[in-house]
Amino acid sequence: MDIGHVFSRSFFVASSTAIAVSMGVLAATAQTQPPISVVINQSPWLEGFASIVEAYEVETGNKVTLDINPYAGSLEKQRNAVRSQTSEFDVLIINGIFYPEMYHGGFLEPLKNIDPDFDLDPQIYTYGDTPWFDAENKTVNQETGDLLTVPINPNITLLFYRKDLYDEKGLTVPETFEDLLANAKALHNPPEMYGIVQRASRGTVSVTWDFFPYLEGHGGSFFRDEPNGDFFVTLNSEAGRKALETYIQLAKEAGPENTASLTQGDLIQFLVTGKAAHSVLPVAAWSQMDDPNKSIVPGKIDFATLPHAEGFNSTPALGHWLAGIPKNLAEEQKVAALEFLKWFQRPETQIAYAEMGGAPVSAAAYESDFAEKPENRYMLAMRTASPQAKGLWTIPEGAELAAVMELGLNRTVAGEITVVEALNSMAKDLEKILSDAGYKTGRLELDFVHYAAKQRASAIRTRRSGGILCLSRCGGEC
Repeated sequence: MDIGHVFSRSFFVASSTAIAVSMGVLAATAQTQPPISVVINQSPWLEGFASIVEAYEVETGNKVTLDINPYAGSLEKQRNAVRSQTSEFDVLIINGIFYPEMYHGGFLEPLKNIDPDFDLDPQIYTYGDTPWFDAENKTVNQETGDLLTVPINPNITLLFYRKDLYDEKGLTVPETFEDLLANAKALHNPPEMYGIVQRASRGTVSVTWDFFPYLEGHGGSFFRDEPNGDFFVTLNSEAGRKALETYIQLAKEAGPENTASLTQGDLIQFLVTGKAAHSVLPVAAWSQMDDPNKSIVPGKIDFATLPHAEGFNSTPALGHWLAGIPKNLAEEQKVAALEFLKWFQRPETQIAYAEMGGAPVSAAAYESDFAEKPENRYMLAMRTASPQAKGLWTIPEGAELAAVMELGLNRTVAGEITVVEALNSMAKDLEKILSDAGYKTGRLELDFVHYAAKQRASAIRTRRSGGILCLSRCGGEC
């Protein structure tokens, strides 16, 4: 395996003999193929992927070059490659936020065009049908779409929590957001310990991605029926209001004062330095929790699927990675690229991938004996969470939509605007973006005036009586 020149960090990759042993007795199904190149981002899961690529080379004799880049650099290289006369890369590792650009642009070869008999292994998670694309209706749809990609990495969100503190306090893993708030408040002892740390800083898709499970977990959504092309904006619904109020309540009552400025890196640091009892993070961060070189709490953090509001389902946010093959390749290169993807998705490969420290995308790995080991406890949470995960949206205007959400959510958590103002403003801006792009859209016209007026009246009636803070919550007298 060759590592692209843009990546200077050295990997620990097992020797050929060790890899062969760890893979077990695997039947070599791939035939000799020409060398292929894979463009990929530098990420926490890269080392495991590099190891499984080496295993592919050992088993098949086929050669793979990894061209490794920073996140933005990888995206730019992919954009250039698919628009050139011939792509310089045979496999594109595409982020689960930006794959719509490749789908809607028609840049990827349907995999059945390369091999009519190819299909996803039945144990591979389908992550909201995102490997398929219906070009006519411009939606991801397994029933009507072409299979364009194979999942490579399952980067979904899990609840990270201090199991040792749960055991001390007799707490149980939260099922609902109310449970989460109660547990976070029970463990909140600032500045030594914060009940929960949340991300609310602006980024490419930062606070939007972290807020999404709260929205869906309250029965809300961005759009009325995106899978069927209905982009009527439903963000500013009653469910949306409850979701955003819950996010802010957790921050105010059990988090640090600077939630609006926290990044994902900050959340990880709070956890590994023993200063946070809970956080919601992508699964890729799990290994840092037990790394004695990074964490002072190894073995003390456990993982669970995300809470939800009573009566609704848990919906982890999906930020996965997909492997696609560009159309602008010679036929023999397409065949060689697909041979690697066939090999990668096999159940035995996926189990070996987990054993090498990779991030498998198959139920075969998460239901294996390897997943039952205490050091792999994150896999048990993934077993439940993976089928429930969902992406934010499936259209190429995602970057514009995210910019609106990032600003509105950040300002709301910072206290610059109210929940109601933020939801209505964001919904209006989302509708304009979608309308300008030609989508079937609109937005809710819910009357939040009465709600806002009631909140103002409640604040006015708040008074101290006999040393007791009296709050009228429903418009009556204190």
